[in-house]
Amino acid sequence: MEVYLTCPSCGAQYPEDEVAWRCRCGCYLDLDFAPRFDPASLEGPECFLRYRSVLPLTFPKKALTFGESFTPLHPMVFYGVPVQAKMDFLLTTGSFKDRGAFLMINKCREMGITRIVEDSSGNSACAMAAYSALAGIEAHIFMPAGNSSAKTVQVRTYGATLHKVPGTRSDCARAAEEAAKNSYYAAHTWNPYFLHGTKTVIYEIMEQSHWQAPDVIIVPVGSGSQFLGIWLGLQEMKRAGVISRYPRLVAVQSEHCAPLKNFMEGQQTPQLPKEPILAEGIAIRQPPRLRQILQAINETGGETVTVTDRQIVDALKASARQGVYIEPTSAAAVAAVEQLKDRLQKEERVVVSLTGHGLKATSRVEKIPDNI
Repeated sequence: MEVYLTCPSCGAQYPEDEVAWRCRCGCYLDLDFAPRFDPASLEGPECFLRYRSVLPLTFPKKALTFGESFTPLHPMVFYGVPVQAKMDFLLTTGSFKDRGAFLMINKCREMGITRIVEDSSGNSACAMAAYSALAGIEAHIFMPAGNSSAKTVQVRTYGATLHKVPGTRSDCARAAEEAAKNSYYAAHTWNPYFLHGTKTVIYEIMEQSHWQAPDVIIVPVGSGSQFLGIWLGLQEMKRAGVISRYPRLVAVQSEHCAPLKNFMEGQQTPQLPKEPILAEGIAIRQPPRLRQILQAINETGGETVTVTDRQIVDALKASARQGVYIEPTSAAAVAAVEQLKDRLQKEERVVVSLTGHGLKATSRVEKIPDNI
């Protein structure tokens, strides 16, 4: 199947071998890729490549992996609401970003790319550094200077070149874009291949659920890479007749950085506080694909929820007391359950995405004031 990169703004098309990451008009690119999925055709172990028929890889049998297996869909109870927790923090580098990095780096190998640039608040940086090490690709990772030390150590240990950028997350992105003039910008916030990797999570959830769609899926959202991956996979499954309706998609953001809410209310881009944001993984002031995120919310009858630091801390403890240690960004999704509980029906099946491991943020959790 021939695949093109297409611009949703001006309609321009680019062949895959042009190695473009952004349209000349400045917009992000999508993939003109519409696979036909058939659950009966699945074969092989429970891993990312089990869904090779819907992945835009030319040579999937040559793809490099860490032998990733399905992550558990684990029953938990939050604020009296039974949920199923998708435990993606159990992937190789400790976050769901491994899904996107797996596809992104393997696509780079297919295109002959040997040097990449990525900017990230942490988890994407770790995932891209690890898969680059696996593939022998030179990785230059740009991270905000104030981010969790555990993640910066992880990136360096994989052998990537780490660039700490003073200032905001936006400053970090600008520095990476400048560096990418001499390298391929494998940015999870922009690159459509990354999204097609993250969509494997919804295929796993569906297969683990015997192809019965949940009623609600709650996801912490910064750049929206998992949220949009889930939306991509759901659209593919609906086209294939695997599902007849969409789950309601709930996008969760921090009170300190809620561009979705601000956009819907006609407000300006949020100003971030000077102190580090507790849920650093979703501190994205201007997600490039903001309109796509809002479209997914609207078309699934979903909504956006904003949570406070106090709610995030309470949710983190609520999870830990059930034996599940997650980072604050994941806890934001748990915190949303409390806000939604009075509107959820008893018979509805709710999936909460736990995106990152608590060990990545232990130094930050340790510093949480008792009075938050």
